[in-house]
Amino acid sequence: MGDGPHHSIGEVLSLLKEEHPDVTISKIRFLESQGLIDPERTPSGYRKFYQGDIDRLRWILTQQRDNFLPLKVIKRRVAEEGFDPIAEIDERPGSLPLPEPSLFAEREVEPDLTDVVESSAEVPETADPSTTGSPSNDTPAGGFGSIELTAVALADASGADLGMVAELERMGLIEGNRTDDGTLFDHEALLVVKAALAFRASGMELRHLRMYKVAADREIGMLQQLRGAALTKGGSAAAGARDDLARLVAEGEAIHRSLVRRAFGLELDR
Repeated sequence: MGDGPHHSIGEVLSLLKEEHPDVTISKIRFLESQGLIDPERTPSGYRKFYQGDIDRLRWILTQQRDNFLPLKVIKRRVAEEGFDPIAEIDERPGSLPLPEPSLFAEREVEPDLTDVVESSAEVPETADPSTTGSPSNDTPAGGFGSIELTAVALADASGADLGMVAELERMGLIEGNRTDDGTLFDHEALLVVKAALAFRASGMELRHLRMYKVAADREIGMLQQLRGAALTKGGSAAAGARDDLARLVAEGEAIHRSLVRRAFGLELDR
């Protein structure tokens, strides 16, 4: 990025203020400290922002403002090979395809930055050893983590190949639990791989399934704003928040189903 005209951090702030009135120098420095932007420095230590830096910063701020997306999600996306913020804005306005959503979030600490939400992974329940590698077709009573499958076992159980499993994990559509024995996947991963196989059999490429990840990340961001704080309190507050989230997720699924089926004239009670 060392070619062409550059701007100081104060000039960047002026350029972004109209579109992002809440942005501050402190916020820009914070995003730099998190590895989301990496402006060059002059020999005396002043930041030099080239157009590419500004485009990336504008895109990051838009994702935070419009989609409430966690920094981990944004950071993975901007680090992806070939990432182009201008192309992202042109092709998928306001979207972000990669991953690591969780309803268990924690806030990043910064004096004037109160709108950035970080996410941490949910810890799956310990599986019954007798069920390891033995999936069923129904959701287990124990919920997430009730079965544990290696990537090979997941491929065998679903009928997919290892390359497909790896690609779905890279896209964030499935997520494994890292253990001393390797990466293990739960029943949710099995359901997603089977669904992906069905889409592929109908002619859809795996990369097109990213739209479901984008939609899910947006929904997670919204629900996090509603109930995220209660989840971190524990006890009855967290239990109530979980109940609310289960209900809201189900209502969201009903809306999604209705919109898509109505578009094609399908019966809603199918």
